[in-house]
Amino acid sequence: MQTGENKLNKLLCRLGAGDKNALTGIYDAMSKAIYITAYNILNNRQDAEDVLQNTMIELAGSAKSYRGKGAVSYILAVAKNLSLNLLSKRKYDIPIDETDAAAADAAENGVMMTDALARLSEADRKIVTDHVFYGMRFREIGKEAGISADAAQKRYVRALQTLKEYYKEGDKHDGQKG
Repeated sequence: MQTGENKLNKLLCRLGAGDKNALTGIYDAMSKAIYITAYNILNNRQDAEDVLQNTMIELAGSAKSYRGKGAVSYILAVAKNLSLNLLSKRKYDIPIDETDAAAADAAENGVMMTDALARLSEADRKIVTDHVFYGMRFREIGKEAGISADAAQKRYVRALQTLKEYYKEGDKHDGQKG
């Protein structure tokens, strides 16, 4: 059974080789995660939908440069960059008010989430993304990783603790700035 990261790696490689049908598989597997990433940054449903579509377009054009590892991180980085670019363009078009402050906070949270995931080891990031984004059970994750379901669950819990500590660390720095 081919799941998660391995499936996305193969789909991105196929897309890079010119198979445009692979884009459908990438969309099916990652649309929810891309949308959530964009929405967390932009705090706007329509903009998040635009970023989702633009991410697919960008992937179709840039898949040739994909090197075959870290498909989830690669795809979410594209979505994050497109979201930040859109946010940057909008920053100059809209007067600053409380809504903009909330959007800026949401953008910072989305960037922080992506950065936090990047701090995990590749194996732990895969466990977290397989469980959260793909809804895989620990039994399936363990089988794919060659470990027991209990070991997969323990690594997931430890990874969440690492993410929680990262967020707490960010809150401490925010408190010192204010």
